[in-house]
Amino acid sequence: MSYDQIPQLPADHHKAVDWDRVKRATRLQHPVRTAATLCTGAVLGPWWTSFAAMPLIGLYGPRAAIGLTFMTGVYASVVMTNGRIRPIVRRLAAVALVTAISGTLYAAPVRDLIVAWIMES
Repeated sequence: MSYDQIPQLPADHHKAVDWDRVKRATRLQHPVRTAATLCTGAVLGPWWTSFAAMPLIGLYGPRAAIGLTFMTGVYASVVMTNGRIRPIVRRLAAVALVTAISGTLYAAPVRDLIVAWIMES
């Protein structure tokens, strides 16, 4: 490839994009992505209750389900704070975190345990 084949850009090529409009669109996407993450996690919460929290509660009690949620939160936080992870993976980790928390709180024995802790203090 010779230098003659490289297209020459005009001097004002950087003005071809309306950067203010791009910034506004990016700012508008942030609350939508956050709401989508929270809603997806809340919708998947009953699945977590059925397949993760309730089997643990049946075998080991509600504290085991709370421990699983805590460890899921730790792992999801590590993934979300790692700078080398793609943004979609960070979003999926946030969905997993919201799913674990909401799914554990949906389980009646966990709610009863939390109420008992509150009433004791």
